[in-house]
Amino acid sequence: MPRSKKNQETEETSVDAIELLQDQHREVEDLFDELENTTSRATKTRLQLVQKLAVAIEAHAQIEEKIFYPNGREVDEDMTLEAYEEHSVVRHLIEKLQQTEADDELFMARVTVLKEMIEHHVEEEEGEYFPKVQKKLGKKKLAALGVELQTAFEQITEQLQQNMQERAPAASRKKNASADMHA
Repeated sequence: MPRSKKNQETEETSVDAIELLQDQHREVEDLFDELENTTSRATKTRLQLVQKLAVAIEAHAQIEEKIFYPNGREVDEDMTLEAYEEHSVVRHLIEKLQQTEADDELFMARVTVLKEMIEHHVEEEEGEYFPKVQKKLGKKKLAALGVELQTAFEQITEQLQQNMQERAPAASRKKNASADMHA
């Protein structure tokens, strides 16, 4: 039975779940590289990069937790549970980093700790977990998951960015009020 043109286009443009997640890992690594190449004087750039990192990591974590990990749990339950816990630790580290002024001496130390945690997580996923899941699920299932992950990622990213924009003016007003109190 011939495939419809729409199905053919979807198959040609879709990326499998593991490729998608690995591409997102590379994007986060690039953001860390940009951040590490800033100076303490580039406070605005640092804060923008931290926000981009926070959105990218949170959206990635959510799609893994809601879609990918439930499919991988039957393959390796221990690694799946460990991955959920690593996400929890990463969220805590991001929260601490977001509460740190970009010119604070702890800022880059917190960036480094977050980066190391992410590197550990990525190494385990790409080196052990993904190959096991890939072998068990196969190309067809991974392609379908890839479409689902991509759609969810785009929606979550948009929502996270909106949430940050809504909070930004309030945070700015709060910071200005604090500065006025100290003046």
